[in-house]
Amino acid sequence: MNEQNVNLTISKDIVNPIVSAKIQEAVAEALGGKEKLIADLLDKIIQQRVDKKGNVSTYNSENKYSWLEAMVNQQIENAIKDELQKQIASMSSEIRELVIKQLQTKRGANAVATALLDGLNQTLNNSWCSTIAVTINPIKPD
Repeated sequence: MNEQNVNLTISKDIVNPIVSAKIQEAVAEALGGKEKLIADLLDKIIQQRVDKKGNVSTYNSENKYSWLEAMVNQQIENAIKDELQKQIASMSSEIRELVIKQLQTKRGANAVATALLDGLNQTLNNSWCSTIAVTINPIKPD
């Protein structure tokens, strides 16, 4: 009888991904399965205590919210801001007319003058360097 040898060579490029996948599967199974591992990870992310902006603060007292609360709050705030901007944009000419009308009254002019003087007094009383800038922009026709 003739003895024949068979030489079978398998590349590492083929074997390594298979072995790696089996190791990952075994580790995930040891930790309770993929579904449980992912569920636990998601729960930790959602329950992570964060500040109002959704960031983990170095000061524990600022971490008042869960990450989920912070994200939902941000989405609601963004939706409100977007809607307000749309409403204001659609009413801008009416708002402008009302502001001009109010400024043309004695009471409105006094309120503006008082606000400017109060701001100037606070600036000048401050120990910091005070600067005053006046900018005049030409009115652009609509």
